[in-house]
Amino acid sequence: MDLTPHEALEHVEERAEDLSQARPEYNHATSALVTVGRRDWSRGLFMDRRAFVTEYDPAVDDENGHILTRILQAAIPVCGGISLEYYFSTVDVEGYGCGSKLPHNVASMVGVMTGAASDLRPGLSQQMVEIHEPMRILFVIETTPEMLRRIISENEGIRRMVEGNWVQLAILDPSTSTVQRYINGHFEPHIVADREIPTVQSSMHWYRGQRDHLGFATVQEPEIKTPVSSSESDANTSEVLV
Repeated sequence: MDLTPHEALEHVEERAEDLSQARPEYNHATSALVTVGRRDWSRGLFMDRRAFVTEYDPAVDDENGHILTRILQAAIPVCGGISLEYYFSTVDVEGYGCGSKLPHNVASMVGVMTGAASDLRPGLSQQMVEIHEPMRILFVIETTPEMLRRIISENEGIRRMVEGNWVQLAILDPSTSTVQRYINGHFEPHIVADREIPTVQSSMHWYRGQRDHLGFATVQEPEIKTPVSSSESDANTSEVLV
């Protein structure tokens, strides 16, 4: 559809309010990444609407990582749970999901049934997961190996998610900016084959006309024009006239 940004916004807003639409929105479909760190290292990076972005500054945390621990106690179960809900509903939409939402009926305000006689359906509908790519979500955390190991060992909920391979972990070292992946209890350096990523004028220039998942891109910062004072403007005009 060749729509202007304003027309596209109007179309989406109207569709979201239309009860006849089977796909008013996709919630967290396509989510694949969680960043936990300073916003500076991910600002301006196009991540295709697939990332949960969590602000965390290691410089203001204590030596025991209490702030990071509280963040991960919430982020790993919640974001990991969302990812797994989409994962299982995608790989088996009838068994782990709830099939097509078109014949669903709400049952006692606790769940949905298919038609008038079925068990309560678990999981997500076909219309919510049809664009999802099933994967175990990746957490990229700005911390050290020692800190993350301690947090994993001291928090049972996090440990079970991590050691069960329900989520993937990587760390961004605050001092060296090197990336290491957490694999089977060990940290292994992440070798980057190609450090070049495309630079685009805006997010819209990168995703417009595309339907598949897109790779990372650097979004150029808009130029900030310095306002010209009236006196400078008069002076410039005078010079031109002369």
